[in-house]
Amino acid sequence: MNIGVIMVAISASLAGTLGTFGTILNEAGFTGFQVAAIRMLLTSTTLLAFYPLFFSGTFQLMRANWKLLLPHSLAGIFGFNMFFFIATEYLGITLAVALLYTAPIWVMLLARVVLGEQSDWVRWGLALCAVLGVVFILNAQGSGINLSLFGLIFGFASAVGYAIFAVLGKIALSKLTANQLLFSAFTIGIPVLLLFPQTWQALSQLSQTTEFKIWGSFFAVGWLGTILINVFYMRGLKRISASTATVITTVEPLVATILAVFVVGEILSITQYLGVLLIVLSATLIGLREGK
Repeated sequence: MNIGVIMVAISASLAGTLGTFGTILNEAGFTGFQVAAIRMLLTSTTLLAFYPLFFSGTFQLMRANWKLLLPHSLAGIFGFNMFFFIATEYLGITLAVALLYTAPIWVMLLARVVLGEQSDWVRWGLALCAVLGVVFILNAQGSGINLSLFGLIFGFASAVGYAIFAVLGKIALSKLTANQLLFSAFTIGIPVLLLFPQTWQALSQLSQTTEFKIWGSFFAVGWLGTILINVFYMRGLKRISASTATVITTVEPLVATILAVFVVGEILSITQYLGVLLIVLSATLIGLREGK
């Protein structure tokens, strides 16, 4: 088997574990905001430690392009990362991941407005298919999860945040390499994160615990679920086509759903599982048509 396929599959599988580790930390008393805050701090600290080896010279580019890179980083830290973990806290893993997978629709809309990219009727048809999937998800009858309006808002907000992150990232890649953009995304917006009292409360709460499960879960979302995801994906993408990678990344919601059922004990209705399937299928087909 092509080593690139294996690498992308590992990346997608690691991404699928994020919701489970987030739920474990929620049950330990950490809010979705706090989980995301510590995840970002762990990631940024690690990247800073490896700056001389892999990211030398990036600070100069960050200073020169901060008007673009700061909103890109904030969209990643708050609009995508923070909102996803908050949605997981209120909706559970499977539904939060499914709503996040509506991101290609928002990317398509933003790319049309910001970048002037055109979309054909097939892509709009797939977008409508994903919307139908959302309608099925909202049918909570027979589900063990109580749908929260608050959770739904943050679920969709995470998808919109990811879309902004992706579109701004596409513009930024004309000025920075992929590695430099990765470093910028996880570091330039951190000072804003430190302005929130919840961030310091999370650090204080973490410093008072010695439980391996809590520390292990945080390192899992910070290292396995962030840094290694990007390392495996980028290296794998060099060996296979983007379209192939798009198909393989559907492993993510599959892993997330399996862990949600067998580890966390989530139960959805048949209609909701159908909704998840429609969203993931639509997102995959949109990605295949884009080829990037």
